[in-house]
Amino acid sequence: MGGWQSTSGSANKTVNMPLEYNNNDGDTVIIPVDASQQAEAAFLWYVNHVHRPENTVRILHCQEVVQSTPMLAEHAFRTDSWVDLMERAREQGQNIISKYDKKLEEHNIKGSVIFEVGKPGETVIDAAEKNRATMIVMGTRGFGLVRRTILGSVSEYVIHHTKVPVTVVPKETQSWFF
Repeated sequence: MGGWQSTSGSANKTVNMPLEYNNNDGDTVIIPVDASQQAEAAFLWYVNHVHRPENTVRILHCQEVVQSTPMLAEHAFRTDSWVDLMERAREQGQNIISKYDKKLEEHNIKGSVIFEVGKPGETVIDAAEKNRATMIVMGTRGFGLVRRTILGSVSEYVIHHTKVPVTVVPKETQSWFF
């Protein structure tokens, strides 16, 4: 296997890298989605700019369950409200799964839709590892500065914790490429 040599400052280091990337079996790509336009933009960006017929796509929808603390439990949700919230979340999840199942079929893309419950960032990383993904393509959530600072960014978490390349498709990209 050939490589290239990189010199930086006074230290020389040789990095062994393939000179040509050729994966005849295709890549496995994780595309995390929710009900947002940003998620759909990321999917369409992948379809229009990256997809090859031999690739396998794993669409990942993660539902985060909010848990109340025991001390606040009696004030947080009444039982019937909690059940209603969970039912709405389940219905929304089913709608997203159906939507992206159809999109995979419409675009003749080999793959599946995965539904997980958990923290979104951690779930994306786990799915990438389990599926031996070679790439993650995701949209931005579109939070403002204050909300992003308080809640954190899923894409930022994924970028800093994954071992595979990540493409983050910004909200503005919708009008640039479609």
